[in-house]
Amino acid sequence: MDILKNEKVINYSLSFIYACLIVFFVSHLPLVFVGVLSLICAWNFYITLSNKPKPNAWLANILAGVSLGLMLYTVGMSDTVILFVAMLLLASLFKLLQAKTKKHYHVITTLTFFSLSSVYLFNQSILTTLTVSGLYILNFAVLGLLESKHNLKIASKQSGKLLLLALPLAIFLLLFLPKMPAFWQLPGPKLAKTGLSEQVDPFDIAKLSNSDELVFRAKFNEEKPVAPYYWRAIVHDEFNGNAWLTSDFLKYNNVKTNTQSENDEQLIASYSVITEPATQKWLYGLAYSSSNSPNVEGNSLGLLRKKSRQAKNLQYDVNSFNFKALPLGEFEEKRYKYLSNKKNVKTSSLAKNLKQNTHSDRDFYNSLLQYFAGTGFTYTLTPTPMSGDNTIDQFLFENQRGFCGHYASAAAYIFRTAGIPARLVSGYLGGELNQDNNTLTVRQYDAHAWVEVFLQNEGWVIFDATAVVAPERLNGSLSQNEELNDEFKSNLDFGLVSLSNFPAINWLRLELENLDYQWSSWVLGFDEEKQNDFLKSIFGSKNIWLVPLMVLLTAGFCFIGYFIYLNLPKRPSKLAPMVKEFYEVKAWAKKQKINIPDNLTPSQQLDFFADQLPRSAQSINTFRQLFNQVRYGKKPFTKERKTQAKDLIKLIKISK
Repeated sequence: MDILKNEKVINYSLSFIYACLIVFFVSHLPLVFVGVLSLICAWNFYITLSNKPKPNAWLANILAGVSLGLMLYTVGMSDTVILFVAMLLLASLFKLLQAKTKKHYHVITTLTFFSLSSVYLFNQSILTTLTVSGLYILNFAVLGLLESKHNLKIASKQSGKLLLLALPLAIFLLLFLPKMPAFWQLPGPKLAKTGLSEQVDPFDIAKLSNSDELVFRAKFNEEKPVAPYYWRAIVHDEFNGNAWLTSDFLKYNNVKTNTQSENDEQLIASYSVITEPATQKWLYGLAYSSSNSPNVEGNSLGLLRKKSRQAKNLQYDVNSFNFKALPLGEFEEKRYKYLSNKKNVKTSSLAKNLKQNTHSDRDFYNSLLQYFAGTGFTYTLTPTPMSGDNTIDQFLFENQRGFCGHYASAAAYIFRTAGIPARLVSGYLGGELNQDNNTLTVRQYDAHAWVEVFLQNEGWVIFDATAVVAPERLNGSLSQNEELNDEFKSNLDFGLVSLSNFPAINWLRLELENLDYQWSSWVLGFDEEKQNDFLKSIFGSKNIWLVPLMVLLTAGFCFIGYFIYLNLPKRPSKLAPMVKEFYEVKAWAKKQKINIPDNLTPSQQLDFFADQLPRSAQSINTFRQLFNQVRYGKKPFTKERKTQAKDLIKLIKISK
């Protein structure tokens, strides 16, 4: 049977790794199942700490069966990636709870490498990478402890050295290894529990103010355009009585056309965007946007979409243009005026009254804006719930408290009732500017809905009641809104954003975001396009063929160097304790021209030196006693004994 040393340290280390993993996955797994994993982890800590015996196989198997059933009930079968991660964590922790032999722990450390790697399915930030790298080092150290008598500190140093040695090779491969598309791809996990939807329910979009989840970052190439920044994502053109939907017509018949020309005169801004991993296809841009990035396509609405559903960071360049005042086609005009549900009688009456008292669509636009400004409406993150078929009537004439979705939904309904083409747009408003890197950071709580109205001779223009109800919301991020600050902070879960009132914490948050932006831009975003630009800057476009040649030559030289290293004459192994010191005394005696007989043991040689050198005899005899204790008495060669040996050698040399 394998003798397992350092079992306590190994148990503590593996339990610590899985405790950290549970923290990573707490926002992706059901809380009940997280509680089960935490209890198993705490149980293993307790057993190790109190030297209690591990549970027998019957008890462990019964508990594992119960936990498996609970996992299937709480996690479900719909998301295979989450299910895989949950099963991996559960199996690893139960295996750790029962582990008794080296073989068991070898299996667990192998599973732990897979568990650590699964973190990157959900988060690839610089902070996550550094943390997981530290846990990798710890797991390698555990692997080393299984086969050595070293302590955890020494084993961790060795594994850390191996990681540092592998780092230059990893950088080389990142820079020069040709980027190739994946042969196959795992289905992406449901990364965002909150986010935009093709259906805009006013209350659903209000719920996004509770989330500080990062959505994307934008960096303008030149001067930033004038605020506010309306980041368009989805257009909704159907109203079912409660929510605005995206029709099949817009989903499947909105390919790029020439109806909106792009020229420098209409250019608003040029910028780059880095999105967080997400499974939906929509992307973000200002006004009418287009992109030449290979993984991005535009449509006739000026919206951007991914060409493939890949749950990973995506970096793309955008040019945004003003909408041109082109007339609508007959079919489009009918579609953007159509209302299938007209049960909001009071709102319809309001629209008709405004229409009678105005002479043009622009006058109607201004009158409706004045109505929202002068009727006592309030902008709030916690709107009053409403139900029934006339929720717009309830909002406009009873509650008069709402989030952006309520104002946008009501305004779009009023415009269409008045016979003016209108569509609801959902996306994000503003963003927090980071002065260190001049980037706008947009989070889920910046989600916004507004209306685009088609006015004669003007084209599509933005109508946003927020501009008059809460004008401070148009500048910056929702987190920077002073009037809503208390309400906003109380809505958020605990995190750095919720503590941004403290200057030191806010500074730390911004610095971490800056670091993470650089990581996302230059490491996660180092795609085929960036690699080609990098290689062209080194070799030129004509000599790009040198790249695969250089990669092959480098790999060849590495193998040759490794082969030579393996065949070099081996250095003598490390000397045993006190042997080096003995050789030092022996070399000194030789300098004193003392001829040593060949048949003497080391201890006898030291006696011979003492006889030949009476002045050094006392120091030599003391050295001999120390030598015999360490070499033959198996006393540990501690720092104190090592220092004593050095001092004795000095005394021997001076008392000649």
